[in-house]
Amino acid sequence: MPDQPAPSVAPDAPEHDHRPVFDLVAEGDLGLDDHEAIAAMLGLAFSEYDHWYAGARSWAGMQPELRVLGRVGDVVVAHAGLRRQFVTVGETDLLVTAVGMVAVSPILQGTGQGGELLRRVDEGLARLGSRFGLLETGEGVQGFYRRAGWRPLHGVTGHFTAFSADGAGVLVSQDEGWLVREVGSDLAEWPAGDLRWNGQMV
Repeated sequence: MPDQPAPSVAPDAPEHDHRPVFDLVAEGDLGLDDHEAIAAMLGLAFSEYDHWYAGARSWAGMQPELRVLGRVGDVVVAHAGLRRQFVTVGETDLLVTAVGMVAVSPILQGTGQGGELLRRVDEGLARLGSRFGLLETGEGVQGFYRRAGWRPLHGVTGHFTAFSADGAGVLVSQDEGWLVREVGSDLAEWPAGDLRWNGQMV
């Protein structure tokens, strides 16, 4: 990431020092230092998109409403963003909690902290109170989400506007990778039809 030092956890630190402290933080409670720490970690976790996370820009699409943060000291090592928004499913406007920017710092990947992060995402979904969580992800990591209770939407095409870092947008249609987390509802209650995002994804 240009002009942004990468956070790190000393590789020879005791194992307990690597264990993040997790918290749910409202977007309005974050300070400049928080955004810089989040952006630095996201730039490491999503290195092919590190130009998005420059300085204190700690979001890619829609700015989250609630964050799950895992920290080791002052260093952010795990993150997920949540935001309530309406999507259109078939002919139904449905309030969901969109989840995005789910990441664990490379230094802690494979330590089980991803599972803990998703458990805290569930707490965030419950706090925000919509009936479903919704996210999009690649085929290679769907198993990770499914093991945590996320369920795939089969036979559904999702339509959304993908934005570049400079703000240009292009309409994208995608047939795979849509996952739902039931929050006090059953997937059988999910409306029939294709999915259209009414705004950017988180």
